[in-house]
Amino acid sequence: MKKEALKELGKLFYDIGKIIFAIAVIAPFIKGSSFSVGMFGISLGLWYVGTELINLGGEK
Repeated sequence: MKKEALKELGKLFYDIGKIIFAIAVIAPFIKGSSFSVGMFGISLGLWYVGTELINLGGEK
């Protein structure tokens, strides 16, 4: 893949991770309910994949 495509794909994963984090972790604290540990893990995983793809696209 071209480095620009890797960087853009990384940005997509990073942004999706932020959205899932906001919906699954921050929103339940505002409502007063408990948050899902699984969704927290998914959001961290997407952030990690996004960061790695952005770095991989920047290295080439």
